[in-house]
Amino acid sequence: MKLTMRLTISSLAIPVFAVLLWSAGLLAADVDGKPSADTIVYHGGQGRVHVEGCRRLTKDPAELAKMKKMTLAEAEAQGLPLCSRCPGSTTPGKGNPQGQPSDPGQPGQKGKLDSWVNPAPAEVTQEDFVPSPFAPLISMGSDGKLVYRAYSEKGDKLMDWSHCGYKNSSVPLPNVPVAVTLEPLDGEAKQVGKLAYPMGPDSQKRIQEAIDKVAAKAPGTDGSRGAVLLKKGTYYLNGPLTVRSGVVLRGEGDGDDGTILIMRSTKGGGNAITLGDGGAVAPIDGQAAVRIMDAYVPSGSLTLALESAGQFKAGDFVHVKKTVNQAWIDLLGMGERLRHIRGGKEGEKKKPWKPEAYQISHLRRIESIAGNTITLDAILPQSFDQEHGGGAVSKVSVDALGTHAGIESLQIVSNYDTTVKDTGKDANFFNFTNGIAIKGTQDSWVQNCTIKHVSLAGVSIEANTRQITVRDCKSVAPVGPNRGGLRYAFKIGGGTLHLFYNCYSEDGRHDFAIGSRETGPFAFVKCTAIRGGQSEPHHRWSTGALYDNVITKDGTVAAINRGDSGSGHGWAAANTMFWNCDAKSVVVMDPETEGENNFAIGYRGTFDPETGSQALFYANNRAGSWGTPQEGKFYGYALMGSGHIESPNGPVKPDSLFEQQLIDRIGKDRAAKVLKN
Repeated sequence: MKLTMRLTISSLAIPVFAVLLWSAGLLAADVDGKPSADTIVYHGGQGRVHVEGCRRLTKDPAELAKMKKMTLAEAEAQGLPLCSRCPGSTTPGKGNPQGQPSDPGQPGQKGKLDSWVNPAPAEVTQEDFVPSPFAPLISMGSDGKLVYRAYSEKGDKLMDWSHCGYKNSSVPLPNVPVAVTLEPLDGEAKQVGKLAYPMGPDSQKRIQEAIDKVAAKAPGTDGSRGAVLLKKGTYYLNGPLTVRSGVVLRGEGDGDDGTILIMRSTKGGGNAITLGDGGAVAPIDGQAAVRIMDAYVPSGSLTLALESAGQFKAGDFVHVKKTVNQAWIDLLGMGERLRHIRGGKEGEKKKPWKPEAYQISHLRRIESIAGNTITLDAILPQSFDQEHGGGAVSKVSVDALGTHAGIESLQIVSNYDTTVKDTGKDANFFNFTNGIAIKGTQDSWVQNCTIKHVSLAGVSIEANTRQITVRDCKSVAPVGPNRGGLRYAFKIGGGTLHLFYNCYSEDGRHDFAIGSRETGPFAFVKCTAIRGGQSEPHHRWSTGALYDNVITKDGTVAAINRGDSGSGHGWAAANTMFWNCDAKSVVVMDPETEGENNFAIGYRGTFDPETGSQALFYANNRAGSWGTPQEGKFYGYALMGSGHIESPNGPVKPDSLFEQQLIDRIGKDRAAKVLKN
C-alpha cells in the first residue's frame, strides 16, 4: 500500500472536492459513470432529459422554470433517457456513438470535449509536513556505509546511482596519449556578413582529417586509438566535426587563453561536434523474448525470474522490457482523461498514451545466472507488475557501438547572425542546435569544455549510448528563442547510466533535463544553474534520475505529472531523487503505480516564508483548473508535493548521495581518484 500526505481544502463543497480527486485519479469509481437515480433532471418536451451542467440545458432562468423537473428514476420510467451530452451519460448519440461516460468527443463535435477537472476550489490551503512512516530511506550506518530501507510494503527501494558514468565510475577517465598535434592556422580573421564573430582560415577539413587518421589506427585493449591535440589559440571552422570511436579531441583549456573553436553552421542547426560514430543496439536474430515470471518485480531490483534462462549466459547484453497494458495507462490517468483536463479545442490536440508506445526497454548486462534467475549489472528504475503487463527479456548486441571517444579542454563557440530578431518557431539564427551531441557510443566522455551560443544543448546525450560521463563543463550565453524545445543546457535523450558531474548552465529553460521514456539510472551531481528554468525529467515517464546537490536558486526542480502540457506530457518522472538540492521550489509528486514514487530529501536553501520551508512545496497552492484563480501549469491535479519527503528544513548526511554510494562500492581512495580525475 502506498502512503501519501493528506490535503486540507477549505471553502470547498464535497462535490467539487470529488471532482478534483477524480482529476487526480483518486476517486474515479465514485464519480465515473451515470448519475444516481435520485438526481434531479429537466425535461423540455423532447424525448430526453438533462442534468445540471449539461451544455444543452438552457442557462436562461425563465426558460429553465418552464421545464418539468423530476428524478432520473422517474424520467427513465417514462422512457426519457439522459441526453448524450450530459455529464456521466451513457446514452449513445451524435459525437458519442458508443455511449461513453463524459463524452470523449467523436468527429462531428469539434471543440466540444468536456473538461473533467472544473471547477477549482475557492481556496486550497497548505498542511503541516508529516514525515513518511518509511523514513529515513537512507541513513549512515555504524560502519560508515549507507543503510537502505524500502519505501513500500512490496520491497521497492532506492537505486545505487554510483554505477553511472564511464566504466561505471569505477576508474578515472583515461589520459589517452597524443597521436597528432595541430597548431592554429595563420591568417587574418574577417567579418562575414552580420555574424557575431569574424571568421579566419578554415580548419574544419584538416581537424577532421586528423581525427579520421587516428580513427584508422588499431585500437588498444580498451578501445582507445589516440588523441588529436589542438594547441592553444583560435581555430575557425566552416562546418561541424565528428569525433570517431577510440579518438579524443583535446585542447589546452576552455578559457579565453586556451583552445577556442569558432564554428559556423552555414545553414543553421545541427551539432557543432558529434561524439561517436557507432551504430545501434540491435536484437539478436532468432532469439525470442523470454517472459518474466515474477508476479511483481520491485523497483530497485537486480534479479529476475524467467520462464527459461537457457538461451542466456553471463556477459550477455539484454533488453529488459516493461510490456505495459492499457490498465497501467488508465491507472496513471494517461488515457482519455488527458484530453479532458481542459477539454474543448485544446483537448482535441492532446494525445492519450497508447500501450504500444510505452513498451520501455532497459539495456543491461547479465552478471550471473542461477537456474532461471538472472542477476543484472545495474538496478532497474521501475517496477514490473503482471497485472499491468509484466515484462520480458531479450538478448541484444552492442557490438555496433563505438567506445572510448572523448572531447576535452575546449571552448566551442557557435557563431550566429546578430541581425535575426524574430523569436518565433521559424527563426533561424544560423547557429548550431547542440554544441556536443553524443550518440552511438559507450564508455565515452566530455570534460572541461565550455559551449557558447547554441540554441538547444551545450551537451546532449542521445540514443544508443551507455555509461557516458560529462564533467566540469559549462553551457553559457545561448542564442535563440526561450521557448519549448530549446535551451535544455545539459540533456539526456537516450541511453542509460549517464553522469553529469560539476556542470554549469546559464540562461537555460530546462538546465538539467531528461526527455521522454528514458530509463536510468542517470545522475546530475554538484551541478549549478544561474538564471535557470525548471530542471526535470520533462515528459512521458522517464525513470531513475538523481539530482544530487543541484543548485538553482532562481530556478526550480520538479518530478511531477505535467498533465496535458504540450501534446500530453503527463507523468514526466518516476523514481527521481532530489538530494540536498537548493532551488526556488522543489516539487515531487507520487505516481499512482505501486512501485514508483518521487523523492525529495534534504534542502540547502534559506527559509522561504511564502512556502514555509527551505524551497519545498509539500502541498498544493495551484489547483491547475483553467479560468480560475488557481490556474497553473499542473493541469487538473489537486495534489502537489505528494511524493516522499524528508528533512524539508535542512540538508542531510551524507552530503552527496552519489559520492557516498561510490565510496561504499569501490572504497574511499579509489573514489577520490575518480571524482578528482
